[in-house]
Amino acid sequence: MIGWKSVFGAAMTLAAASAASQEHDFDAEAPLQRAGPEVAIGLLRHGANFHPLGGQLIFDLPTLPGGQIYEGSEEDGTVDIQLVYRSAPLSIALKPRLTGKLQINTDGRTSFASVGAEWRQHVLQNRVYGQFGIGLTVHDGYRFTPDPFEAGLPARDAQRRYDVYRRRTSFGSRLLFNPNASVGVRLNRHWAVEATWEHFSHRQLFSSQNPGIDNVGVRFVYTIGARR
Repeated sequence: MIGWKSVFGAAMTLAAASAASQEHDFDAEAPLQRAGPEVAIGLLRHGANFHPLGGQLIFDLPTLPGGQIYEGSEEDGTVDIQLVYRSAPLSIALKPRLTGKLQINTDGRTSFASVGAEWRQHVLQNRVYGQFGIGLTVHDGYRFTPDPFEAGLPARDAQRRYDVYRRRTSFGSRLLFNPNASVGVRLNRHWAVEATWEHFSHRQLFSSQNPGIDNVGVRFVYTIGARR
């Protein structure tokens, strides 16, 4: 199986090669002076155990007794498709872009819909940029999954609950926060590719249950209305 690090490395290598080969089709001032709205599509690993803001990088989880699942890892390793819309930069507050994101899990696990804002800084003659953002998210998953170990449950009900417990995460709130960050390489005036990280949690503001979830992946970004 191809590792995610290999996927990221290949994507960014392709981006750099494409940028070099399209020198004639790139205006170094275009990303700043002619920035327009953007749409993007991404492929993300759902539950990647990668949380840079917290200094965590965990890929090997501790072993638990048979039948038990490490809290927050129930949905790890599945795949999300992400659709993104970003406005043109506003002229206030360090020129944020307003964003809307729909992140759909392809394995029937939790999906997310978010609105927020993102701030971008270009370097290397505007060919590379770093970006961070914050948003509010609602999801279609569980606030609290049913307890499969409750005493006295009929066997069929206990099995149904255990299937949910094994496959779905209890987020503790319907409303979550969405800090996120990405690094992008601009291929030409229309296209860019990004390596991205998306986090969803509520900082225990709405309940004590707050495993959170982290997603990492690659996005392809198209700038609408970019002109020569």
